[in-house]
Amino acid sequence: MPIPAILATVGGALVSGLIQGVTGSSTESATASNTLGKDDFLRLLVAQLKNQDPLNPMDNSAFVAQTAQFSSLEQLQNMNKTLSQLAATSGNGGVASASALLGKTVTVNGSPVALDGTRSATLAYALPATATSVAIRVYDESGKTVRTMVVGQQGGGTHQMAFDGLDDSGKRLSAGAYTYQVAAVDAAGLALPAVYTGGGQVTGINMEGNTVMLLLGNQRVPLTSVVNVMAGTALSS
Repeated sequence: MPIPAILATVGGALVSGLIQGVTGSSTESATASNTLGKDDFLRLLVAQLKNQDPLNPMDNSAFVAQTAQFSSLEQLQNMNKTLSQLAATSGNGGVASASALLGKTVTVNGSPVALDGTRSATLAYALPATATSVAIRVYDESGKTVRTMVVGQQGGGTHQMAFDGLDDSGKRLSAGAYTYQVAAVDAAGLALPAVYTGGGQVTGINMEGNTVMLLLGNQRVPLTSVVNVMAGTALSS
């Protein structure tokens, strides 16, 4: 029986027995999901070749057609995987939302800072209101926190913090690209919203792995770091 016919009657008892015989345990998961993957498809094709009548073997054109179907199935599965990854990135706005920000001015909480391994850097940020405590966290390129700085009460408005380029153990960080974020709480211990570290006009969009990145002049920031879309000029760090 050719593969298309097998797939068309996959719910039948005869085919169920054939599948169980040639695919073993791997087919149990496929049966549970009521779908056949490319591995199951290939096993069915091999089983068909093994069980064909040696006096009346499969026609060459039929074999070529079925292997072409296998190739098409694999391509469709790869395409589905790519679309799933793209859908995952759209959970926080995705490419469509990022495109809507083109030409607009945004503020972000999560700005890049470059270290040269010798000198300190200045970290700029803005608070929407008075904060009783402010925490500034610096992350390396892998997203690991390398330094946390806590300051006391600060009023609303823009601020700057001198960063000495050392990690939490007092060791100097190597030259490279880092990112910093700011968190602040009010007198009631509640997080202040709309704290931002920088911003600017969105001039472009990049995909870096599964992350949607916005281009703000010569800076690249993740879409998820956007805290506000505004009409005026944003703070530049």
